[in-house]
Amino acid sequence: MNEKSKPLRKRQRVDLKTLADELGVAQSTISRALSAHHSIPEKTRQRVMAAAEKLGYQPNARARGLATGRTEAIGLVFPLERLQLAQTNFVDVLTGISDVVTRRNYSLLLTPFSDNEQEVLRKLATSKIVDGIIITRPLVDDPRIPLLRDLGIPFVVHGRSDVDALYSFVDIDNAAVFEKLGGLLLDYGHERIAVFNSFLRFRYAHARQEGYMRALAARGRPMDPDLMFETPMTEQAGYELATALLSSQAPPTAFLCGSIFLAQGVYRAVAERGLRVGEDVSVVCHDDGLRGIKPAEFDPPLTATFRSVREAGEHLAEILIDLVEAGGGDKEPVREVAAVDLILRNSVGLRRMHHEQA
Repeated sequence: MNEKSKPLRKRQRVDLKTLADELGVAQSTISRALSAHHSIPEKTRQRVMAAAEKLGYQPNARARGLATGRTEAIGLVFPLERLQLAQTNFVDVLTGISDVVTRRNYSLLLTPFSDNEQEVLRKLATSKIVDGIIITRPLVDDPRIPLLRDLGIPFVVHGRSDVDALYSFVDIDNAAVFEKLGGLLLDYGHERIAVFNSFLRFRYAHARQEGYMRALAARGRPMDPDLMFETPMTEQAGYELATALLSSQAPPTAFLCGSIFLAQGVYRAVAERGLRVGEDVSVVCHDDGLRGIKPAEFDPPLTATFRSVREAGEHLAEILIDLVEAGGGDKEPVREVAAVDLILRNSVGLRRMHHEQA
């Protein structure tokens, strides 16, 4: 009999029971270890993963779904425009979510919408194709939260809303962002501070404005509404606003920016007028720790509050998958608010008594 005519030996299928017998542990432990559940010690998880690789274990998604009653998929619902923006933190959030989803052996269903988000959410929740949903950029009074609670599907929010309901969220202390940055500029003697914020219908932008108001009130200073702006968080928007303000009869001596992209535009406008950031004009911003753009690499290095938005994405996915695996409704909501770090660099200086106009 030649090599080609030798009968092939059928390989024995390796399932959870095979792994459990091999390692002498319960099948439930094997299942949790393979899904990177936080209740399983890292040493045990590594041991299970090594045995699974050695024995050639391949998870049977359909069988696992029948056993658990889950699809082992979560949905991320977001406005289509976030994919169309050249400058956005969305990809970094998505990267964090995807890392955890992959590690926990789940799937991620991206669900963009152009209008009527509530109908999209309703269809997704009732379709039974996902076990849970992540929503982003909550409004001050966000109708999506009571809707998802009524639909009875596990969900988590990237940010907070002021709705009167219990729900899980991951957020940063947005009020502290502008309170710290605004307070710093005020303490450096700046009186005309241009504030570039996002749109106040979003709860995070509203919280940031409240933080800036607190910084002013603590120092007995009034707010100047002519220097408060709601704007897209892009370099071009920052550039155009700063160019117009620096050309005015009473230009600001400082700029407080809600994103690093806005600050990038301000730097460009300042340079075009022959001014120097940190000497003629001070600039500060909030930094989401985005790929490819670092405040420390600006010239001069940019003062910023910092919190990684990719890390927030990881936490969103971890919380949601834990909610799904705990059965959703009976688990106490997770409310995570991360502090922000203020990192002082050379983009801030004392207010110049006689502002030179180019």
